[in-house]
Amino acid sequence: MSFGLEVLKANGALSYTSSDVTWNQVDFFGIGGNESRSNTYPVLVGREALVAQLLVEPPPLDRRAIAHTITVNGGTVTVSGGSEKAYILVLMR
Repeated sequence: MSFGLEVLKANGALSYTSSDVTWNQVDFFGIGGNESRSNTYPVLVGREALVAQLLVEPPPLDRRAIAHTITVNGGTVTVSGGSEKAYILVLMR
C-alpha cells in the first residue's frame, strides 16, 4: 500500500487497512444555494468514491428545490447547480 493506514494485531498479522472494503471519510464541507465548487483529492484516483449530499434545511414549500449535481472525475469532485444549502460528504474505498 503506497498510502493509508494499516493496523496490526499483537502477533503482527494485518487487522485493518484503509484499502479494505470499508468506506473512509475523505472530506465533509458545506455549500450554499446556487454555488459551485470543485475540490481535488489525489487519494481518490483509482478508488471507488461515494459522495452524499444532505440538505441543511427542509425543502421549501413555496418554490421548487433543486439538489446539487455532483460529479466525480478522477480525483476531482465537482458540486454545482443546487438551489439549497447542503452538506457534502466524500467517502472512498
